[in-house]
Amino acid sequence: MKKIVSSVIFTLMGISLMAQAPVTLKLNLEKGKVYKVKSTSKQTMQITAGGQQINMDVLSSNSISYKVLKQENGVMDIEFKFDTIASKTSSPMGNKETNSAKLASKDPVEKIMNKMSANKIIAKISTAGKFIDFVNYSKFKDNVMFVLDSIPAGKKDMAKTVADMLLKESAVKSMIEPLFAYLPESAVKVGDAWETTYLRSASGMSMLALNSFTLKGIVENVATVSGKTEIESLPSTDPSAQMSQELKGSMTFDGTIDVATGLALRNTAKGRIEGTTTVKNNGNEMKMPIVVDSQSETIMMK
Repeated sequence: MKKIVSSVIFTLMGISLMAQAPVTLKLNLEKGKVYKVKSTSKQTMQITAGGQQINMDVLSSNSISYKVLKQENGVMDIEFKFDTIASKTSSPMGNKETNSAKLASKDPVEKIMNKMSANKIIAKISTAGKFIDFVNYSKFKDNVMFVLDSIPAGKKDMAKTVADMLLKESAVKSMIEPLFAYLPESAVKVGDAWETTYLRSASGMSMLALNSFTLKGIVENVATVSGKTEIESLPSTDPSAQMSQELKGSMTFDGTIDVATGLALRNTAKGRIEGTTTVKNNGNEMKMPIVVDSQSETIMMK
């Protein structure tokens, strides 16, 4: 009986020690293997303009595939492909749907998005998940901008404006950097917390995201994490910008990480952002209060 009790005690002690052992979470990807991640989100916006409240729903769905081309001294050259970029907006002014998969679309925006999906961009990413730089950004942008030659003259100016926003280096970086911006810089054990930051850029505006993570547990080589993201808009550096935003908010999230590869397997988030959008027109300014409730899910495809 004493031997059985002792065996149980030692087993429980072993489990406890394993739970407290630090684990190194870093990217350990197979060269040449294609990985694919899909994200979906829903945003419900309330905008007040001229005393009238306008409600909008935006559904987005994006999928990105990537593979490691080479790795040296803890830095990887990763080739990314934006397989699908799609969104659907519903508002009192009407509905608008865009999808990069539409090959024969006459919509200038879809033409640009389709061209983005047809080209690949290479970025240097550290095994700690830090974005370092692009390798072929200029070539990628030039290849996409060629699509403007196929757009009618009457729509070309608008298309160029859209292309400049979508293809701005910070905007393209925003589509890649969050994919890996969850890894700690050093080994962690259950209960430990760490922080990461990155910029989110879209439509010519930037927001700073401060992320805090906590390792909740590890079961069968899968780490469970939870956390919170504090988001705040940054002042525009473009003096000619016709629109600016002062927004602030937060999101809470839960996720899982594969310890062997360092890849996020699944992440769900929910949050709210509030503030003001200012629109300039012929020397006049109109301030519009805005509230955005959002929920999202990102999963690693098998």
